Amino acid sequence: MSTIREDVENALDGLRQGFQADGADLTVEAATESQVILRLVGSDETCWECIVPPDQLRAVVGSVLHDSIGSQPSVEVIDPRSDQ
Repeated sequence: MSTIREDVENALDGLRQGFQADGADLTVEAATESQVILRLVGSDETCWECIVPPDQLRAVVGSVLHDSIGSQPSVEVIDPRSDQ
């Protein structure tokens, strides 16, 4: 039987391809039945303008998780663009 974290990782695999194409990635910081915390990571080569805004990103991830694992945890995305 897989863990919640493994289920989240698997659910995000499809999304990651798009982020990686723009030089970024999503990492799972924490995952429980009720909450998922992700970190958006990038580098100097990342096309930050190409990546959806934080609110939209949370909504997309929430939808993917709901469709893939059947639950609707709250989603927090640690986004370096928020620090600028």
